[in-house]
Amino acid sequence: MEWNYIDAYVEETGEQLSSLEQLFLELEKRPEQSEILNEIFRIVHTLKGSSATMGFIEVADFSHNLESFFDKLRKGEISINDELVDLFFKCLDALKEMTTAAIKGEVYNGNANKLTEIIDNLIQTDSTSKIKSQGENTKWQVSVRINSDCMMKTARALIIEKYIEEMGNILSIDPPVDVLIKEKLECEEISAVIEIQRDVEDVVLGLKNIPDVAKVEIRQSDKNPDGVRINLSIAHKPDDLKRLKEALLHADEIKLEFSERYKMNLALLQLVLAAHRENRMVRCEKGGGPAVKMLKLMGVL
Repeated sequence: MEWNYIDAYVEETGEQLSSLEQLFLELEKRPEQSEILNEIFRIVHTLKGSSATMGFIEVADFSHNLESFFDKLRKGEISINDELVDLFFKCLDALKEMTTAAIKGEVYNGNANKLTEIIDNLIQTDSTSKIKSQGENTKWQVSVRINSDCMMKTARALIIEKYIEEMGNILSIDPPVDVLIKEKLECEEISAVIEIQRDVEDVVLGLKNIPDVAKVEIRQSDKNPDGVRINLSIAHKPDDLKRLKEALLHADEIKLEFSERYKMNLALLQLVLAAHRENRMVRCEKGGGPAVKMLKLMGVL
């Protein structure tokens, strides 16, 4: 695990825990203020995602339970009282201890499990109460853009894709999670087709609340997942040709990124020409060099 990721996590988590403490104090004075609960929900959601990305599963799981709890609170399904405020601060103490232990690589021996039991009893876990049906088999096209100056694009992309996965049934997503992890892609755009099982407005709010998210677009999709754009970084790797071949089967628009030194080989040329003949959109987003010149001469680009 690279130090810069840990360093960023430590700094970000410290700010989040400090903000939660201030928000809990405000909530104690003004329990009727919904914007405070919304901000708490946003912070806990972000903490859950970043902890999961770092592999701190214990912190992520506890944060997930808190997220569900505060979702109920902000929707008015659970009323706030003095006992709950005390519980908030106990959970905050547990989070501080858990994150410290995780960062140091130590075993956490606190009372998070007991607190989780209390929270679960309060929630009376029934996930169906949170679901607002959008109709059977309703598909949504989701596009998320990450800030270009984000220092951890791969980590942010993983958080975004994990969140999308939790929101419903993913029909397609680009780039795939395994490719993100394997190739450590520094992508700035994620697109997916998903059957959403929650209120669409909640999905958009959750995505916008993830740090470094610049733009979120969501619209009802009347087409199959073959409408998803495929971003490929073409290099001298067999996997790239395999991914491109799969893309041709499922996408009607393909965006290619070439390195300046990349030389077109016959296998790639055949795949791109096949896409062009089938009236699929082939675009070059980045790069140049001999590969792009050849495709332009052939009228593909």
